[in-house]
Amino acid sequence: MPQSSTRDVELSIHISTKKITQILTIIMACLTITGSISAYFRFLNFPFPASKWFYEIFSLDEELNFPAWYSSLLLLFSSGLLAIITTCKQTDKYWNYWKNLSLIFLILSVDEAFSLHEILIIPSLREEFDFSPLFFQTWVLFGIPAVLFFVFKYFKFLLNLPKTTRYLFMLAAIFYLSGTLGMEMVGGLLREYFGRLGIITIIGIVIEEFLEMTGILTFIYSLLRYLNSLQDMITLKIYISEK
Repeated sequence: MPQSSTRDVELSIHISTKKITQILTIIMACLTITGSISAYFRFLNFPFPASKWFYEIFSLDEELNFPAWYSSLLLLFSSGLLAIITTCKQTDKYWNYWKNLSLIFLILSVDEAFSLHEILIIPSLREEFDFSPLFFQTWVLFGIPAVLFFVFKYFKFLLNLPKTTRYLFMLAAIFYLSGTLGMEMVGGLLREYFGRLGIITIIGIVIEEFLEMTGILTFIYSLLRYLNSLQDMITLKIYISEK
């Protein structure tokens, strides 16, 4: 009875850091423009049949729509890249840091998709302690200590990175945190003084989301550059069984 033979089939996938970054940036720019247009239409109460639908689908201030899903996918992509680096760094003393970073970005991706952090928006807490409008979104009271703890835990890890990667990580963090925490707090002030649908508030929301997505894109670019510097060949094997 003839025995079945097996052979390895090599499937090569070339990933260009420049092209991926360019494509992701173009998509981000398109979503920012459409989000700005939808917000402007909402501000003017622009009367066309699909205005409400257009706003809900492309608004930068709504959840479960294209901009939110795109940000979630960017974070998920970051988590995947970090998982690949973790695989390449199994003998490195900072291996666990890379693994935890991958998990953190996976959680951030799920949170961005389903807005889990809004559980921490507690109006009664804001009213009880008469918080400043800066803390209108009460989740930032929990987010700030979490960021400070992360910086403390990852400081040595950051210093151990190559110079260019370290600076890109820091730049990405500045962009992202300026949007998620900084502009979120400024947004509370804008809502207080200009109203939720005021033009100044709308501009603040656009800036917030733009900074967030720019931060994630900068991080993805830095991860792709870092992976390229490792010069490791990543092999993916797929086994198909009849069972």
